[in-house]
Amino acid sequence: MLAFSSSATAYDFMVDSICYNIIGANEVEVSKRDVKYAGEIMIPATVSQDGVTYQVTQIGNQAFRDCSDLTLIGIPEGVTSIGSYAFRACSNLEDIDFPNSLVSIGTYAFQDCSSFSNVYLPRNVADIAYNAFSFCHTIKSYSCSSLNAHYRAVDGVLFSKDMTKLVAYPQAALASSYVVPNSVTAIGFHAFRDCDNLVSIDIPETVTWLGGTVFARCDNLVSLYLPDGITHMGVGIFSACSGLAELHLPASLDSIMNGSFSNCSSLAELTIPRNVSYIDQYAFYESDGIKHIYFEEDSRLAYIGSLAFANSDALETFYMPNSVTATGGSIFYKCPALKNVSISENLSILGVSSYNYCTSLTELYIPSNVQLIDNSSVANCSSLKKLTIGEKDATGSTIIPNCGILYNNNLVRLELGANVDSLSDYAISNLENLKVFICWANTPPKVDHYPSFSPSPNRLNAILYVRRASLEAYRTAPQWKDFKTILAIEDVGDVNVDGAISIADVSSLIDCLLDGETISPLADVNLDGDITIADVSALIDFLLDAN
Repeated sequence: MLAFSSSATAYDFMVDSICYNIIGANEVEVSKRDVKYAGEIMIPATVSQDGVTYQVTQIGNQAFRDCSDLTLIGIPEGVTSIGSYAFRACSNLEDIDFPNSLVSIGTYAFQDCSSFSNVYLPRNVADIAYNAFSFCHTIKSYSCSSLNAHYRAVDGVLFSKDMTKLVAYPQAALASSYVVPNSVTAIGFHAFRDCDNLVSIDIPETVTWLGGTVFARCDNLVSLYLPDGITHMGVGIFSACSGLAELHLPASLDSIMNGSFSNCSSLAELTIPRNVSYIDQYAFYESDGIKHIYFEEDSRLAYIGSLAFANSDALETFYMPNSVTATGGSIFYKCPALKNVSISENLSILGVSSYNYCTSLTELYIPSNVQLIDNSSVANCSSLKKLTIGEKDATGSTIIPNCGILYNNNLVRLELGANVDSLSDYAISNLENLKVFICWANTPPKVDHYPSFSPSPNRLNAILYVRRASLEAYRTAPQWKDFKTILAIEDVGDVNVDGAISIADVSSLIDCLLDGETISPLADVNLDGDITIADVSALIDFLLDAN
């Protein structure tokens, strides 16, 4: 019998190559040692040190963690708890005979123990952490003592004693389908996680609660119907379900949690029930299969979290319900297929990088109620040609801060409503191809000491259109005066520049187009940056409407 002090790993003493910590007057727990345990380890029921005999009552946290060469462990009667991460990643450890004295199994206690085939729970086990056996891909069945007052096993599946909670389904079970019993009202955390053989799961109407990552990484699960009584779905519930192609969400659902549909590569479209008020961060992150997100009529959605749809390569359609009042940042960051989109009329802040790298977006309207268009909100949208912020008669105050709109190199038309009243440093940058800039504010929006435009307006070919009553104000205002051409928007259509818009301007425009003559920028009736036959049609429509 030998005793050692530790220099690297904290333990009180070592006996026969097993390390212990004193946790009570006559109790010890097995603890980590400097050199990882290997081979076959038989833990004694009692151990003596300095004339004191201790009972071994616990396997301490991380005691055998990452001991990949450990093949067999003997746990004596008297041990009541196995701590968190106690046997994590003991990949060659075979099935364990738990003592009848065992009461609790801690968080991730046997995570990644890939040689388990069967787990038997003795009569006194009362508390199993929800992820105690996560990533144990070889477990074929659970079984349980009939004397256990807390758990029972039916056909290899672990339940609470009263059969109201499904605790764990064996990951290596061979069945392709499973019918959850009608007695079940809750399905616990990780319950079906990594069950690759399951193609279908039948969930009864009695179920109202689903824990986190319940169906995560079920690669062959193709479709699932969630009954309308379910009110809670935990985080990451369908994360990395690569085969899931069809899903019905329950009408009673009120939130979609963090990572719920991340990395779902086969789910092409999804309808969000009207009662969902909250979509958490990363909810659809990197869901490369999602093309269309739809919302039921009268949606109550109020909040969308950061990066909720980011890096979803296939997402094309997202019409944000007007019930949304707030979003996090980067909600559509790097969604290269996004092209059909709307923003809630009641949104107050467009978050950081909201539409950054949305390279298929050609047109975007930001409502007047948005008071802040944050850093890089609309950036690197290489196909964006038309951007409208607010309305010509809008009231209120909207700020575009540093680098709010930038690197949209193909943007042709930018329209700022009367609500836009402030531009910070480099607020609008790298818009080299801008041709039409419309600003409805009666007073030129405030600009900072440093340039609000980059490049400077005098290096752009853009024509600035403002209200006639504000012409002089813009022509003398700092930075605004640098635009080479500033015109009254009321004069657009006066092709022959005679002070009136009439049928004569239609004739002049047609003649100029036929002769290839240089035409006044006032002939760009539709304000798209080019003067074409389309402007003739627009001018005729204008005259007809005026009459």
